[in-house]
Amino acid sequence: MYKYLILFFLLIVPIESYSDDDSISQFVYGYLKRINDFIDDEKFEDAQRELDIFVRRYFVNEQSYERALINQLYGNFWAIQGEYEKAIPWYEKSLKFKKMPLVTGLQVRVGLSQCYFQMSNYSKTIEVLEQYKAIAEQRRLLFPPTYRVMLGISYFQEKEYLKAYDNIKMANQLSTEYKENWLGYELSLAIQLEKFTEAVEVAQLLIFVNPDKKEYWKQLSGLYYTQESDDESLAGLELAYERNTLTKEKEYLDLSRYYLYKNLPQKAIKAIDYGMKAGIVSLNKENYELLADSYFILKDRFKGIEYLIKSLEIEKDSKTAYKIGRFAFEEEDWKTSYEYLLEAQKLGYDKFPGRLDLLMGISLYEQDKYVEARTFFNKALEFDETKISAEGWLKYIEDLSA
Repeated sequence: MYKYLILFFLLIVPIESYSDDDSISQFVYGYLKRINDFIDDEKFEDAQRELDIFVRRYFVNEQSYERALINQLYGNFWAIQGEYEKAIPWYEKSLKFKKMPLVTGLQVRVGLSQCYFQMSNYSKTIEVLEQYKAIAEQRRLLFPPTYRVMLGISYFQEKEYLKAYDNIKMANQLSTEYKENWLGYELSLAIQLEKFTEAVEVAQLLIFVNPDKKEYWKQLSGLYYTQESDDESLAGLELAYERNTLTKEKEYLDLSRYYLYKNLPQKAIKAIDYGMKAGIVSLNKENYELLADSYFILKDRFKGIEYLIKSLEIEKDSKTAYKIGRFAFEEEDWKTSYEYLLEAQKLGYDKFPGRLDLLMGISLYEQDKYVEARTFFNKALEFDETKISAEGWLKYIEDLSA
């Protein structure tokens, strides 16, 4: 069934949306609702019988809103059954209505793009989703991250890798939670485009999300090695370390990355720590971050955060502060999350408009600081990317206070 196979979305449009338009009679509303209920209950023979009657007898003119809704529902009827090729003409006929309300038009385009996507017609998927995005941006509405991912995958299939990367990266930035498969898409594209600095950041996040997956630490270690371009024998470094003959900082750092490559984070930590205590490995920002990565691979996330904090103490930068706050947020350490997200904001972190305010609001809410949380949620209302989420949190606080 289509509803179980599709990657991201649910096609069926809630029947309540039909009743919002004053031009729809109770007769039409009731008929559409009955058909929609049949589809929801997978009574497809009953649904098709009613649809065929409606299509033949009523609102034959394509330039009526009722007909546009009938066409949309017929498209949903086929799509929910996986009959994408049959669904497409109905969605396209629905869009012929010249005075289509904004929300309905966007809903139809979602259904149409999903059908093209499932049929591997990626050029048409791109065409429809770019139309959706243009309309949404013009009206200052959210183009949801899930649709950006579908658009990014479609661009990838068309070998337009930079556009694929930009869309999937933006989807990850706008998402309120880390999605492992989306981050995986971004990492693969970053490597393909040789954006190695960005790839390291994404690989670090993937290790945080799923430290048990060996592929991620191998990718991160490989990226470290790529950036260092070191031709020395790493196995020889391991032997030299065991004999206590290493004398250079680079040797200790290369060895630690070698251990990470071999999925031995404990040894990586031991090598870095020994080098630091011996005065060979500098207590600098970069080395603390490498140590933090090692702890994340070891699944000791709180220790990893601790070393990111040490890195931040050496050199203030908004990016590291945001990373600490976000990792603490994922660990539900609300006090630490708020503290460092706030510091990131003070340091000028402005990569995701409204995102910091939303996360800080949630962190305060989880500490039962509703008044302070409301202040940040109100700030998040000012940005399209976070407006909907902020409205939900404010409504929730309002209901709690009632």
